[in-house]
Amino acid sequence: MMDEELLAAFREEFLPLCADLALAADLPAAQRAVVRLRGMADGMEMAPLQARLRELDEVTDLDLLRATAEALAAIASGETPPAPAPGTAAADRPIRTLIVDDSAMMRRLLRGILAADPRFAVVGEAADGAAGLAAQAELRPDLTLLDLEMPVLDGMGFLAEWALAGHGAVVVVSSAAHPGTPAALEALRRGAFAAVAKPSGALSPDLAERAGAEILATARQAVGG
Repeated sequence: MMDEELLAAFREEFLPLCADLALAADLPAAQRAVVRLRGMADGMEMAPLQARLRELDEVTDLDLLRATAEALAAIASGETPPAPAPGTAAADRPIRTLIVDDSAMMRRLLRGILAADPRFAVVGEAADGAAGLAAQAELRPDLTLLDLEMPVLDGMGFLAEWALAGHGAVVVVSSAAHPGTPAALEALRRGAFAAVAKPSGALSPDLAERAGAEILATARQAVGG
């Protein structure tokens, strides 16, 4: 767990920079603020902030950059980022989602759960963590639903690499991720937004019935919706 005194000192410097970003007079000023914010997030190895700041790498719209300041401040303060306002570009575009799970049945069930909300668009699937990282790099999804127990590279290995160069938010969906378990806590420590347990083991045909609502609600929260 991060030292609370160190975290308080980090926030004391980070939050005023968020205010500078929100009030940036022009695009170069906003981009300079983003570079400084990212440097601080990288220095503290704060994966959720790093992921959100990486999303700004190719943004050249001043208003969009300013609009991210509130969400960045919320993440740094340990709060849920505010949802985008209706009618904004972020609210109108699909939520590009990647599913990483070694079970084809689980991937199909997760697709069905997400289909209940038309904002989610599944843009890719992967059957192991290594393939998931490759898909992340190619697709740059807004959200990844991640299993933990997989061949080649497991979910923890995926999170370790994602924290350095990944994209978007990650929600763990795994039979190993029951609340309070070491695996669930470690996934959160590595930057996952949340962990949701599969209700009946690695293969849970009752996933939609017993955990579908929780998965969908958590996915919405992870992307600020």
